[in-house]
Amino acid sequence: MAVEVIVPSLGEVVEEVIILNWFKAEGDRVAKDEPLLEVESEKVTTQIHSPASGILGRILYSKGAKVRITTVIAWIVAEGEAVPEVYAPPSPGLAAKAPGVAAEATVQEERKPGRLRVAPLARRIAEKEGIDLSLVKPTGPHGTIMKKDVEDYLASCQKQKKVGAVGDEIKKVEPEGVPAAVRAIPGQKVSLTLMRKTIARRMVKSAFSAPHMCLFREIGMDALLDLREILQARYQDPSQFRISINDFLLKAVALTLKEFPYLNARWEEEEIQLLEEINIGLAVALEEGLIVPAIPNVDRLDLEEIARQRNDLVEGARRGRLQKVELARGTFTVTSLAGLGISHFTAIINPPQSAILTVGETQDKLVMVDEKVSVKRIAIFGICLDHRVADGAYGAGFLEALKKRIENPIPTFLHY
Repeated sequence: MAVEVIVPSLGEVVEEVIILNWFKAEGDRVAKDEPLLEVESEKVTTQIHSPASGILGRILYSKGAKVRITTVIAWIVAEGEAVPEVYAPPSPGLAAKAPGVAAEATVQEERKPGRLRVAPLARRIAEKEGIDLSLVKPTGPHGTIMKKDVEDYLASCQKQKKVGAVGDEIKKVEPEGVPAAVRAIPGQKVSLTLMRKTIARRMVKSAFSAPHMCLFREIGMDALLDLREILQARYQDPSQFRISINDFLLKAVALTLKEFPYLNARWEEEEIQLLEEINIGLAVALEEGLIVPAIPNVDRLDLEEIARQRNDLVEGARRGRLQKVELARGTFTVTSLAGLGISHFTAIINPPQSAILTVGETQDKLVMVDEKVSVKRIAIFGICLDHRVADGAYGAGFLEALKKRIENPIPTFLHY
């Protein structure tokens, strides 16, 4: 019996993926749970495995195709078994279709009036706008017309009307390799990328569901910066391997979270889930948006291992080669704008976490020490917490404990 290969759910934030590569070709024999293809979603790469053993009978979406979650992308058949007729290759006389749309077109041709598969919300929108659903191309599972399909069709109709009124559209070719910020033209409308849509949805959800409370504390950085310089001298070639200030901060934060478990937790409506692992996410800014890969069990790692993992994750983020687990496992986030000269700032909690730490630029400040004015290197740290999970005094206690660790780094890092 033929078995569908479906794009599985890859987490609540993923709506669609791009097929990067097929490991098998049509007609190849495959084993159950064998990797079939690799897909990308929001800079995360994931392998999809075969749901059954047999022959890869038909690939419906080619490399480079953008596919929504739960879409049928291939079929596994038994020896000598035919692919279901609705997904069979088009007849020789039929015009060639673009990659990834052959199956969709076939389904469109096979549908008969009164037998359309339509999501309820999509049907309501179509009725309101007076849209003939037989003209809408479905992208949902089994040829179902989804809300987005109706909206896309409506947008295309409006665009055609606009073009017809003013003449042919003039397409502008943008130079490759130029950042979006540089290519931006005042007055233009910029289509949202998948990553930007996801960031928007998650940040709005966090901002309007979790009541944020932000607290700030000045922390002296002299002792930690001096210790880092001493430890860095241990390495013969510092240019090949460097322990950054961020590595010390990640370790200090992880040790402090052990004392303040409600900041390493999740709100789950009827209860607060205190998490066993302390997996610290480090916000990485990309041209497309922000991504937060996490280092697992930071409280158990030494500084050298933290530095290695941080470097690997940042490199993976910039190259678009992170795995889903590296983004999903975070229990607490640290974000820094120190390199951009920002002294302090608030941040939106990365859901479903309960807190996020902000780190500002280290600046020289005049302070009174033993009735004398001296120059100290100071940075402002902020904790933004979910007020449903913890209160202000709890957050203040966290910052005070973190301050003691950073300003007295030798006891903090002596055994690490």
